Amino acid sequence: MNIVQVGQILTIASGFDRFITVDRVTTSAWHLVLEQVDFEEAKAATLAHFVGPLAKETFSVRHILASVADSGRNTAAAIEADVRSAKARGLIEKSWPARERLPERAREALFNLREIERRAAAERFALDQGPGSPVDVGTVGRRA
Repeated sequence: MNIVQVGQILTIASGFDRFITVDRVTTSAWHLVLEQVDFEEAKAATLAHFVGPLAKETFSVRHILASVADSGRNTAAAIEADVRSAKARGLIEKSWPARERLPERAREALFNLREIERRAAAERFALDQGPGSPVDVGTVGRRA
């Protein structure tokens, strides 16, 4: 998000809470934290805060971060894990910064690959649960 969009988020929030100030200092500080967050996700998180169960809490940047992190792998740890995974799969260059969010195409490709792997693992698990499954070794290697 750029600094203008952060100002827009603060302006929306100030419409719900008269104690939220929209000034250069506040906008700059929030921008430092929200720079990697998508504007539409932040806007949705802001609106959800003021109409949700947390509406009585004082709105802060952490509300946006918590909401966005829940919805789309945007925490620092998740971004670093995605970068490592994308590098290992050859989806991005090895020089990609560990803490920089992946480009949208790489994120989609990584999601699709993970989904394929999850389905394959579920199928293997289902096979292992049946009688005579490959995991059932019987008495081979065991002493009576």
